[in-house]
Amino acid sequence: MKRFLLYILGLLLPMVAAAYSLSRVSVHDPSVVWDPASQYYYIFGSHRAVAKSSDMMKWTEVKKGKLDNNSLAGVAWKTASSDNAYSKDAFTTPQVTKVKKGGVEYNLNFDAQAWSKRGNSNYDISGNLWAPDVIWNPMMQKWCMYMSVNGDGWFSSIVLLTADNIEGPYQYQAPVIISGFKSGTTYKDTDLEIVIGEQSTLPARYNVGNNWGRRWPNNIDPCVFYDEQGKLWMSYGSWSGGIWIIELDETTGLRDYDVEYTLTGSGDGITQDPYFGKKIAGGYYVSGEASYIEYIGGYYFLFVTYGGLAAGGNASDYNNGGYQMRVFRSENPDGPYKDSNNINAVYSSYQLNFGPQAASNRGVNIFGAYTNWGNQATGNLGERSQGHNSIIAAEDGRTYLVYHTRFQNWGESHQVRVHQVFQNKDGWLVAAPFEYTGEEVKSADIATTQQVSTDKIPGTYQLLIHNYKLDHLTKKAAMPVTVELTADKKITGDLTGTWAVTEGTSYMNLVIGGIAYRGVMVEQTLEQKTTKTIAFTGLAYKSSGTDGVTVWAYQTAAATGISDIKADDSPDNGIVYDLNGRRVDNPQRKGIYIRNGKKYIVR
Repeated sequence: MKRFLLYILGLLLPMVAAAYSLSRVSVHDPSVVWDPASQYYYIFGSHRAVAKSSDMMKWTEVKKGKLDNNSLAGVAWKTASSDNAYSKDAFTTPQVTKVKKGGVEYNLNFDAQAWSKRGNSNYDISGNLWAPDVIWNPMMQKWCMYMSVNGDGWFSSIVLLTADNIEGPYQYQAPVIISGFKSGTTYKDTDLEIVIGEQSTLPARYNVGNNWGRRWPNNIDPCVFYDEQGKLWMSYGSWSGGIWIIELDETTGLRDYDVEYTLTGSGDGITQDPYFGKKIAGGYYVSGEASYIEYIGGYYFLFVTYGGLAAGGNASDYNNGGYQMRVFRSENPDGPYKDSNNINAVYSSYQLNFGPQAASNRGVNIFGAYTNWGNQATGNLGERSQGHNSIIAAEDGRTYLVYHTRFQNWGESHQVRVHQVFQNKDGWLVAAPFEYTGEEVKSADIATTQQVSTDKIPGTYQLLIHNYKLDHLTKKAAMPVTVELTADKKITGDLTGTWAVTEGTSYMNLVIGGIAYRGVMVEQTLEQKTTKTIAFTGLAYKSSGTDGVTVWAYQTAAATGISDIKADDSPDNGIVYDLNGRRVDNPQRKGIYIRNGKKYIVR
């Protein structure tokens, strides 16, 4: 009996994980890249914020400085009294002034700073250098930074800067793509005529005046990536006219001027344009920005952030939708990108697509605002307005989702968070319910190993269903409920259903209220603790309009291996014995019994 009680006690004790340490940084719109030379991950963000980490847990800021003589760097730029200090010459003089199309050389001398001031001569770019994306170009043997120089009234551009070292200094090379030539002859200062041929007047489809945003993109938020065939692409854009994609030239890092795009569609419904390329998401001023594309497990996954930047609570703030990351996928780098309901990421008319009055739930909602989760209850650190993320299928065999988040009661303050991401049995991405703290499971392990044995799954859980239509004005957030996963594969408590695992893998399904969630069960460490638990993350599957809804769960108390039976339970399902090995034909007394090798308790 003593040995048995010690066994039961051992099951009830928490699993203690190795200690870990985290160092936080605030990098807005973080874009992640791996530098094999230094063995560091870097995140580059808006307002020239940069940080690095060797383990995705301890981040350190890379010192800011000023822009000087068209140079930009993470650390190696000159020290300035103000982080936003910049030279009047920044982004004015490109290093590359000639480009080729069809073997013919053309002059291109683009002053990105002057262009940003077209709508306002007093416009200051120092606070409007947004969301750079950095990539190593092996043909150029350069680090390439694609920077948004956001201008007033859509006079924006994405420019290329290069450096020999990932921390710079970066030098302005040339524009990649430009927006805002919406009237008059301003287009002659851009590369429009190089792309589509010389024009006597601005083509009518671009001559839209103040209606630019209904049809065309604001050229910000680049994501640059190589496809599986080695082609270089850039997605870009925002609420203004949607997300677009073009091919780049691997030898220059600039636009591939020899790739042509046939005009497709008309009016605000143009889906392909000779200058802007191919539309892959959004349109008609539907919300959506911060595109990020990564090839993972057979698919190109497109992340788009819906809603607004603010954390909520301010009725006069048009951004009160609060960021939400939505996910689509395609077998091709340029789409079509569709969600788990097979709905295209491109809109055919305006729809409100975020907040409590949203017209639809387009895009997989990988997770959204939540609180009272894990150890958040004590720190009141519920997350909200998570977005403008990047994702990396890393060299270490793991996939990491990197994003900035605001918090339930921290106003507009924000920090970077990292979650490991897996693919469920259907190939859709599901994010681990707690941030990454050094867990050893790799992406490939999910399909080939059972990270949590079936007998460890029964127990008490906190379960949280992420909502599409959150009201950020009232600081609404998803909250967990308590359920029991029983040894006979049932779910009881605040929600009811069933559960099942695919033996030999980490795939697990939950059915809750008739809705099937396909996901993954792994071990994780509770945030702010060194205690391990087992955690589930899953995605609703073919559930009458609930596809794309994410559910999380984590175990708060493991079952002891003992299931309840009633005092008058029939022995027909197997002979019942007491702990001394004596047969008990009809157990009536409270106590522990054994049937078919399993322990039961009569309460």
